[in-house]
Order: sequence, then C-alpha cells, then structure tokens
Amino acid sequence: MSSVDHELRMAINTGRIHLGSKVAIRELRRGRARMAILSSNCPSETREEIDNYGKLSSVPVLHHQKDSRDLGILCGKPFPVSTIVISDPGDSKILDLARE
Repeated sequence: MSSVDHELRMAINTGRIHLGSKVAIRELRRGRARMAILSSNCPSETREEIDNYGKLSSVPVLHHQKDSRDLGILCGKPFPVSTIVISDPGDSKILDLARE
C-alpha cells in the first residue's frame, strides 16, 4: 500500500471528503476543496474540468494510478469512485504529499 493510499485512508477516517465528480466540481467552484483526487479511468471531460477548476483555485489535483473500482474499494464503498475531494484532511498528511 502506497503512502498516498495510507494518507487517503487517514483522511477518510479522520477528515471530511466528498465522492463523485458533480460534488467535486461544486466544492472546487465554491472554494471549499483543499485537494482533488482523480482515478486513472476518470472521463476526460471530467478530468479537464476538475483540472481547470483546480488551477483557477490553486487546489492540487492528484491523478491516482488506481482505477475507479480500486478507488471505491479504498474508500470502503461498494461502487466505483472516479473523483474524491478532500475538504478537511483531518490527521492525514495528504496535502503535504500533494505539494511534493
């Protein structure tokens, strides 16, 4: 398990995250997102839109190597997750990893 996965699990358990591309875009537009994570098979239109909003609001966007099924499993959900937005990292150091 990579350190990104470990820190993501920590953020899920102790912080506040939102799942799904529509919610991710809304949170980025409202300026409440601290970081966005995209799966490897996230649709290209969604990827471009989230990348754009990330640049505009200077929020790091991490392109994860796992696909949406694996990301869903990592989040403990029984469905695919293509986009995760972190509003509050909790005890996680994932924002530090994004800056590297």
